[in-house]
Amino acid sequence: MKKGTIIKKANTKNIVLNGVMIALTFLATRIISIPGPIAPGVINLGDTVIIITAILLGRRSGMFAGAIGSALADITFPGGFVFAPVTFIVKGFEGYIAGELATRGETKGKEQAHRMAAAVAGALVMAFGYFVAEAFILSLFDTTFGLTFAVAELPFNLVQGGISALVAYILSSILIKADVRAYLH
Repeated sequence: MKKGTIIKKANTKNIVLNGVMIALTFLATRIISIPGPIAPGVINLGDTVIIITAILLGRRSGMFAGAIGSALADITFPGGFVFAPVTFIVKGFEGYIAGELATRGETKGKEQAHRMAAAVAGALVMAFGYFVAEAFILSLFDTTFGLTFAVAELPFNLVQGGISALVAYILSSILIKADVRAYLH
């Protein structure tokens, strides 16, 4: 299999690790959530798990955890099913980008800087992905409401993303220092 392809040979360990990270993303999104000041959003720690997954297991696992775990959580929120397809795309892309940036640092000896860049980029993908999606989807009902809502929600998504990025960076650094990757690969 070529290096750089998203599809690689699945083995039992990878399938189980991806399943566990999908479940943890779901739980961190669904259970550790605070209703946001603007409906329908919630403030949660799901992004933390997505970014940690991407850093430790790579872009493919980050993408799966983000897309599947977060979309499943959306489906269980009242009215959240409307945003589940958007969440699937935005959170999947968040995990993919974070994983891509994190793994680039491994080969160049700049792991810490790349890990921080991965966490920040993942958070920004989430915040601006939802901004675009909310502005577009909600403008289908009322042109000015869509953009107004998206602008009002953006600071909360940036705060959630920033907190998640910081926590993910700290926890992934601790896990890497403890050589947890030796048990994952």
